[in-house]
Amino acid sequence: MGAGLLVAAAAAYGVAVGPAAGMHRELMVLLTGVVIVGTGATLVGAWWLAGSAVRPVYEITEQATRIAPGTLDQRIAAHAETDEYRGLVAVLNRMLERLDQAFRNERRLTADMSHELRSPLTALRGEIEVALRAERNARDYQRVLHSALEEIDRLTEMSEDLLLITRADAHLLQAHRVPTDVDAIVEGVVEALQPRIDERELAVDCRFASDATPVVVDPELVTRLVQQLLDNAVKFTPPGGRVRVATAPLNGDRGIQIVVEDTGPGLGPELLPHVFEPFFRADQARSRGTGTGLGLAMVAAIARLHGGSAHAANVADRGTGARFEIDLPAVPRS
Repeated sequence: MGAGLLVAAAAAYGVAVGPAAGMHRELMVLLTGVVIVGTGATLVGAWWLAGSAVRPVYEITEQATRIAPGTLDQRIAAHAETDEYRGLVAVLNRMLERLDQAFRNERRLTADMSHELRSPLTALRGEIEVALRAERNARDYQRVLHSALEEIDRLTEMSEDLLLITRADAHLLQAHRVPTDVDAIVEGVVEALQPRIDERELAVDCRFASDATPVVVDPELVTRLVQQLLDNAVKFTPPGGRVRVATAPLNGDRGIQIVVEDTGPGLGPELLPHVFEPFFRADQARSRGTGTGLGLAMVAAIARLHGGSAHAANVADRGTGARFEIDLPAVPRS
């Protein structure tokens, strides 16, 4: 009888366990399917998300690769929806704009330099060729040699000015700052120009700050700066006119501001932003076919070398004449 009860219990358990085991297997299959489908969907979603995130990078890289020195006017136009990529595209386009402008300036400088060098070389060659066509007396040869020396001096001045400008812009030139009396520099330059000032019957008004103290600048470079500004003022001021030069502390700083004004024809408003560009000549009234066209560019380069700036304007209260302001700040404190 005990054996019979065991058989009956086992049969009853088998009947009870059988459906549960089947449901368990079905549940495992279902869960496995869900896991597989979920994993696949996750992989597909991750692939799509990664592709959409990297796609703008591919577009930017492809467009940037096609840009060459001759096509710097092109801009990158990637279809980016995130702020980070839009910011990256904007930064790259601004960089391309600066590079394009730099290349344009370089090409213009090269073209202008070639044109400016051609004139004295042509004159020099022409005079020598004329002198060699026939026998001439000593006076004629001396005249030709003096004229040749003038052209050589012009070429030398042009090359020195251009070398200073390019070295300063390339940060290959350093200002050797020492305590300097800028007022004394101005007085020395005016004294050197006095014969020309007297010849043109000009009046020169020098105004210096009463409490002026030596400023830390490069005296040689500042002397060249003042010479150029005063030379321009004397050159472009009509006979009987006036030149004004002044120095003053720079906004309470230990630096200095140099101001030079003249009563010449002034500068056109549309030309003022360009007067400090190399080989720039405003118009016939202020150029008269003289000079190298590098003087004011050299002035701006010297100012930048001192951490300062150069500004040009017309004299407002007179309605005529040019005004140049040069700011030379003090040495930054360490």
